[in-house]
Amino acid sequence: MNENNDTNNKQEKPPKAKGSANSSRLTLDIVDDGKNVKTPVRRVKPTVSVSKMQVTIPESGVKTKKIEERQPEKQEQKPAKETPAPTVKKPALPATRKKPAPKTKQAPASPTKKPVRKAPPKKKVVPPTIGKRKGYTPTVAYRLRFPIFLVAFLVCLFALFFAFHKGVGLLGSYSKPGKPLFAKDDRVEVTIEAGMSARSVSVLLKDLGIVDDPEGLLSYFVEQNLATTIRTGIFMMEKGMSFAAIGERLTLRTGELTIVVNPANTLATIDSFLDARGYARRGEFLKAAERLQNEHSLSFAEGWLLSGEYVVPQESAASSLAMAMFSAMLESTRAHLGSDKVAQWGLEQVLIIASMIQAETQNQSEMPFIASVIYNRLEAGEPLGIDATTRYELNDWKNPIPLEALETQTPYNTRRKVGLPPSGICCPSKAAVEAALSPLKTPYFYYLHGLDKQLHLATTYEGHKENIKAYR
Repeated sequence: MNENNDTNNKQEKPPKAKGSANSSRLTLDIVDDGKNVKTPVRRVKPTVSVSKMQVTIPESGVKTKKIEERQPEKQEQKPAKETPAPTVKKPALPATRKKPAPKTKQAPASPTKKPVRKAPPKKKVVPPTIGKRKGYTPTVAYRLRFPIFLVAFLVCLFALFFAFHKGVGLLGSYSKPGKPLFAKDDRVEVTIEAGMSARSVSVLLKDLGIVDDPEGLLSYFVEQNLATTIRTGIFMMEKGMSFAAIGERLTLRTGELTIVVNPANTLATIDSFLDARGYARRGEFLKAAERLQNEHSLSFAEGWLLSGEYVVPQESAASSLAMAMFSAMLESTRAHLGSDKVAQWGLEQVLIIASMIQAETQNQSEMPFIASVIYNRLEAGEPLGIDATTRYELNDWKNPIPLEALETQTPYNTRRKVGLPPSGICCPSKAAVEAALSPLKTPYFYYLHGLDKQLHLATTYEGHKENIKAYR
């Protein structure tokens, strides 16, 4: 009886299985004739020294996690607590290795908090282009850019076309203005070295083409007692000079300069020459001419200075030359102050005409005829049509005059303006001044210089066109 009871007690409380993860009793449901009989299962001691077992631990509200535990090599058997054993329908199979599932972060659920709506993405604001904005008013230059470009393009085409066609004015084309100072074809640079005798100087001048008779020049040096006073240095001399001019040039006192201003040279040309030769600084001669204009209450300076040859001190070459040229003009006009043309037009207007005559021709025999044509057109109220005045305004005496300059209304454009320009346009010679003071009386209104280098006059425009066909 006691043994049976002990046996029954032992059967009711089986020993705790080794390696239990949740320390609970393991039982097996064995089917016997359709009845479930709970029979304790005795675990066999594992023979493997190290093993892994996969245990699933359920948690409330959390997904099942798989945990791998490493069992020790040996474990002591402890009496199992009296807890209900879980029901196992099938015998446990040996655990297979499985890769642990990647851990994912899951925010705790908040049932009371409302979901937050995401704000829609902001659209990028693109401003409208200039000219299409509301209330935008384009500038005048912006609106006229295409017409301005078209006009500039047409002007360039006209300029290129007329650049190769030399126009003929009402009075015909001008002749070349005065020769530049010390032009290469007329002026020669002469170097007199120390120890050269008067005979060797005469021979040198003969070789350079300045004189044709070296023996005659030597005789002049001896007769004038200049043979021993010839200076050394560099001298600018002209071909065909007289013996007296050569003697004066080579025997000047120290500190003096001889400057030759050719007819039709402008004040700007003279100023550039003095600067190039080192006689004065650039602009000094122009300032000297301006002082003369202010001191004598002149309307202009260009045209009041007479061309010619002048000897001036080297220390004050610019101011001395300007004063010498002005004094020479006053001296040349003094005898003609009572003439009819001065009484009718005034001295300054006559000097403007003289400068225009000088710019139109270098031939003294042609000057009275050109003066006659100018006065005839002035008295008839017709434009003079002398392109030399426009060239003076452009400061260009070589290239063809642009069509735009001839069509533009300016004070110096005598094609578009009736009357004289506001000032002279060059330094006239004595011959040009005399032609302006005493012109010939002719019926001519037109003239031109032909290819034969002769002056051709006409009374009417039809006759002028015939001269153009015949001589151009």
